[in-house]
Amino acid sequence: MKKIIAIVLAAVMAAPAVFAQEKNKEWNEPKVGDIAIGFTFNPVSLASRLAVQPRLGTAVNGTVAGNMAIEKQMYALSQDPVAAFRIKYRFAENWNLRASLGLSGSHINYTEYVQDDLAKTLDPLSENKVADVVKSDLNSGNLAIGAEFVKGKKLKFVMGFSVLYAIGGGMLKFDYGNKMTELNKVPSSLPYSGWISGATPALNPDAAAGAAQGIAWARPLKTNNSGIHHGLGVQMDMGIEWFFQDRISLGAAVTFTPIMFTFQPQTYTIMEGFSTTSGQVEQYNMLVSPGGWSCLYGTENLGFQVSLNYYF
Repeated sequence: MKKIIAIVLAAVMAAPAVFAQEKNKEWNEPKVGDIAIGFTFNPVSLASRLAVQPRLGTAVNGTVAGNMAIEKQMYALSQDPVAAFRIKYRFAENWNLRASLGLSGSHINYTEYVQDDLAKTLDPLSENKVADVVKSDLNSGNLAIGAEFVKGKKLKFVMGFSVLYAIGGGMLKFDYGNKMTELNKVPSSLPYSGWISGATPALNPDAAAGAAQGIAWARPLKTNNSGIHHGLGVQMDMGIEWFFQDRISLGAAVTFTPIMFTFQPQTYTIMEGFSTTSGQVEQYNMLVSPGGWSCLYGTENLGFQVSLNYYF
């Protein structure tokens, strides 16, 4: 007990000296040549981001079915990513070069059993199954390269600009267990492709597209509805950076993208169907759009970015 009391008394007596030393300690400011690594988070982007990941708790089959109805047109790629990795380099007394990269996406390999048509033909009582596979790839990314002006000591004013490059979109690929043949022109396929390969004309909008080749029914092999399209713009921000520890800072800034150009490639779906003209399975492209571009300008593309940075 006496030892514990002695330790406590020693700590109490030493505390003023420790605090005085900390008070007189010179603050280690970032200097020319220093590098900072950190992360940024933009909560505003949560409400308007390009959704390329299934929501937590969502069934994979429902996600795949939803991706089949993916929008065919361009997305507005003008927001910060929700989260990004950032690096900064102090090249002058009040200037930093900076680059940030944010990526998000999903790759889903969904497999489902369907009836084995060949086995069913040979034996009507057969319960054999084959597997259909749908591969879904959706991606979004944001790369920003620029510079920022900083002024102050522990609490710094920060103003910066960046050139912003963004990508977004995706595609679906199909691999069917039941092959399409002359004897099986309408093979059994997983129900999630029913929107485009159903047995009735209402569910088969590509019948007209393949009619010139004598194809009355078709199913998709690859959908490139939105494609991986691109955006290029300028981003500006203004805020503060607070050094709450030696070489460690928290930042907060209002960001906006005054101008952004978006470019979309040709969009299409590759179909397969049995042609009565050639007497064999043919592939053809169902064209959706030859491509396009857009220009967004103004001050409505606002964001609020918080960051954590470590200098070394």
